[in-house]
Amino acid sequence: MKKIISLVLALIMCAGALCACGQSNETTNVSLYDLSRVMLDATEFGDMTYVSSADDGAGDLFTYLSDFEYDKVAQFFLAYATDGKGNADELAVVQVKNKLDLDAAVKSLQAHLEKRVNLYRTYDPTQSAKIEKGEVFTVNDLAVLIVSENNAAVKSACLSALENANLDQGEVIIADDLDAVGKSN
Repeated sequence: MKKIISLVLALIMCAGALCACGQSNETTNVSLYDLSRVMLDATEFGDMTYVSSADDGAGDLFTYLSDFEYDKVAQFFLAYATDGKGNADELAVVQVKNKLDLDAAVKSLQAHLEKRVNLYRTYDPTQSAKIEKGEVFTVNDLAVLIVSENNAAVKSACLSALENANLDQGEVIIADDLDAVGKSN
């Protein structure tokens, strides 16, 4: 009887360990300021204004970017063209406190991007093509928005910086398929 109980307990422990392996709850340990510098250096940007969770009134500043609940944000940055006329460049990274909220953060960035697309169609059609190619993706607990002349270079610089910052934390998990956000990776 003791062997059966021991065997059942061992099986339960193994099943629990296997279930935990399927869940990725990586926390990104990186300075978003440093990450923003890497991303901004990846291609040519015009004059950019930078705001972040380190600024006074950060919660109010965040509402420009997202309707995502600010109390669920660990940290964020937003860099946007100081003069939006003739320049739709924009970068944003939102780190969520709980990875279960990542899908909502992504949807809020997608909604922001869609609003910007609609704005530039009437405000400055010369920038429409650039903003329509804007990209939202996730890495670990980060939702990332890129609008630039060279999104691929900025994304590559971002991913490289995050991979280098997280080498001691394990694998950097990237979700290009936004339907997969919030699911096991």
